[in-house]
Amino acid sequence: MSDVVLAALIGAVASIIVNLISAGNQRRKRAVEEAVKDERLENRLNNIEHKLDIHNGYAEKLGSISTDVAVIMNDIKTLYKLKGD
Repeated sequence: MSDVVLAALIGAVASIIVNLISAGNQRRKRAVEEAVKDERLENRLNNIEHKLDIHNGYAEKLGSISTDVAVIMNDIKTLYKLKGD
């Protein structure tokens, strides 16, 4: 083989190796970015679920409070009737 062909082959092999290393680094970088993005999304979803749980607790309490108010109103009406007698 001539020196020119050998130099061209060495240059091509070096270029391929550099490209493979660069592609591997980019894949790792994207994987880390995706992991960070997924973690943020998971945190947001957990936060929303927590807020939803709190909200649902209020809805349950509101139903109980509504029932209690109805009972109190009946008691007040009964007291007014007794006072009028």
